[in-house]
Amino acid sequence: MPDTLIIVPTYNEKDNIKELISEILRYTPGVNILIVDDNSSDGTGVIADDIAAKDRRVSVMHRLSRRGRGYAGIDAFKEAMKREEASFIMEMDSDFSHDPKYIPHFIREMNGNDIVIGSRFVEGGSDIYRSFLRNLLSRLSNIFIRRYLKLDVKDCSAGYRCFKRHVIESIDLDSLISRGPAIIEEILYISKAKGFRIKEIPIVFKDRIKGRTKLSVMKLLRVFLDIWSFRHIHLSDINSKKAEARSFGFKAALGLSIAGFIMFLRGKEHFLWFTGAGSLFLVFGVLCPYALISLKRFLDFFISAIGRVIKLAAMLVLFFLIFSPIAVILKILRKDILMSAIGKTSESYWIKTNSKVSGNEYYERMG
Repeated sequence: MPDTLIIVPTYNEKDNIKELISEILRYTPGVNILIVDDNSSDGTGVIADDIAAKDRRVSVMHRLSRRGRGYAGIDAFKEAMKREEASFIMEMDSDFSHDPKYIPHFIREMNGNDIVIGSRFVEGGSDIYRSFLRNLLSRLSNIFIRRYLKLDVKDCSAGYRCFKRHVIESIDLDSLISRGPAIIEEILYISKAKGFRIKEIPIVFKDRIKGRTKLSVMKLLRVFLDIWSFRHIHLSDINSKKAEARSFGFKAALGLSIAGFIMFLRGKEHFLWFTGAGSLFLVFGVLCPYALISLKRFLDFFISAIGRVIKLAAMLVLFFLIFSPIAVILKILRKDILMSAIGKTSESYWIKTNSKVSGNEYYERMG
């Protein structure tokens, strides 16, 4: 099983945290757990520290400032990126609404997918122990978010999910707008725009039994405000990247087509390869510009590497042109600066002396 880091944000979860960690390790003993505590006033962080002191699979991050689900998620992902052994990064709630028994299923489904989401609204999933009004509100909110953000995910607000490492690496965490629960939708929106493969698996979402919910009307309104904000900000970034990729596709198609046409006029048989590749670039530029981004990045890196090599070669040639004439002049004048310096040093360090016994000359060190 690949190394998996499970992130659990907490705030006043002393009734759940110990049992939750035990259940996670019971179902998946090979994972590591990162508790991200927002300076809980009920001692949740102290309990987590006690567990971490006895089990090296558990670690605790204490956050004393910038409290909130969004900040906690950003700091946790940054910490996950420092752990090179973490191939999968998973996040889940600490109130047992996300049952740890599904974790092995998440890990199995990561094969062939970049993100796996535990969904209430796919076949086999459900939302229990909550009032009809809460269930209705969740479904209506998801319908709005799905259509507003143009996502083909049924449970957009699901916080029970697993990412491959390269997904989080591709996201500029400092550019995230959401500071509350809307970070869930924001990361999903960015990931979908980048073309990552997303799969939903059914889970049974259970309302908390112990502790008190942190959701309020004001927090819900803040979620919708954050969604409105990050959509407008990220959409401009996405459109600019799409336009850049599309321009690259069109230029490559034009260049290859011209090369193919020249080869056709000169009677070369391989002109079809160039015109065919040009047509392919044109199709991708129109229909799927994101497919060209990786190729463009590779070419940019390749061109940059060639530029560095040329720059290094130019510096070596310049060095040769400057110092070669100097060396030739010194050679003509029969002067060797290095040997001259050594001679002066030896004269100041050694002194020639005559032996009183044999009369022979010898050197002795001064001082």
